[in-house]
Amino acid sequence: MAVFAEQGIAAGDPDPLFASHDALTVRIKAPFKQIMKDRPDNKEGDVDGSFMFVDTDGSEFEFDIKIRTRGNNRRDPDICPFAPLRLDFDKDDLDDTLFDKQNKLKLVTHCNNSRRVYEEYKQSVIREYLAYRVLNVLTDFSFNVRLLHITYEYTDEDDKELVTYAFLIESKGRMGKRIGLEEQEMTAMSITLLDQEYTNLTAVFQYLIGNMDWSPVLGASGEVCCHNYSIFSADNQTYWSIPYDFDRTGWVEAAHVEPNPEHKRRSMRQRKYRGFCYNNDFIPASLQKFRDKRADIEAVVAAQTELEKSHRNRLESYVEEFYKRLEKEDKVIKSFEKNCR
Repeated sequence: MAVFAEQGIAAGDPDPLFASHDALTVRIKAPFKQIMKDRPDNKEGDVDGSFMFVDTDGSEFEFDIKIRTRGNNRRDPDICPFAPLRLDFDKDDLDDTLFDKQNKLKLVTHCNNSRRVYEEYKQSVIREYLAYRVLNVLTDFSFNVRLLHITYEYTDEDDKELVTYAFLIESKGRMGKRIGLEEQEMTAMSITLLDQEYTNLTAVFQYLIGNMDWSPVLGASGEVCCHNYSIFSADNQTYWSIPYDFDRTGWVEAAHVEPNPEHKRRSMRQRKYRGFCYNNDFIPASLQKFRDKRADIEAVVAAQTELEKSHRNRLESYVEEFYKRLEKEDKVIKSFEKNCR
């Protein structure tokens, strides 16, 4: 058991699927050409497929699944020709397997099959996976992930297969059970109701990964609350807004992403702090947490064998740059307080 010390809430152990950081070998069979043409996004559009994985002892398991596309930006075919997916399992099929207790899982995919950018997107998937892993190092109040070495077998195109990387994200329901909270569906959230220490910690995390595409209190245009955050609570008095979706960051440097002109930054790797002034008293504690976890964060990147050398070097230099800034704490705090929302 791990403890979120600020509130004394004990987080349970992860489900078996998310208990290991080893890449899982998976094959999905489905009519992917048709799926990527139609882009179904509701239950009525679910497409039949099959899901096979190889367990750690070499045993193979295969299940029938339902598949649909998902997401906002990445579901747009002009952005991602290969959209993210949602996999719907039958729980009764999964008893006593690695996927026990799972049901509906989000799959983060490689976005683009074009030969020009295909290899870059494979690495982008791994880099986004590692962003989740870094947040896992900092707090149990975060979505667990599992990297997949995946083969997509097109049942509607003869002999077509794609072999790449993807990762599964822990469902909101399973994470809620693990951390003892329940998801709250809300149209908006007040910053004064969110746990201050946690909210500020995630703001510094977003700064670390060079993310400006987020809000723990409001949805983007046309969205309910909150933008790339999900709200959880145990008593409807204190809330935690928990982040996800990190492709539009300097950490990932996805080929389909360019800096938003509204943010006035020269490149995706340029960092700007977007934490909330309401939580400024917690900035020193947040910075200390990152110092305490530096070795663990660096180890997450260093241990990822699927990461190519050039991508590893860029991530390691990005982390090093962050920690160099933290050496001048007074300057960092002053900058954060100047730029907070």
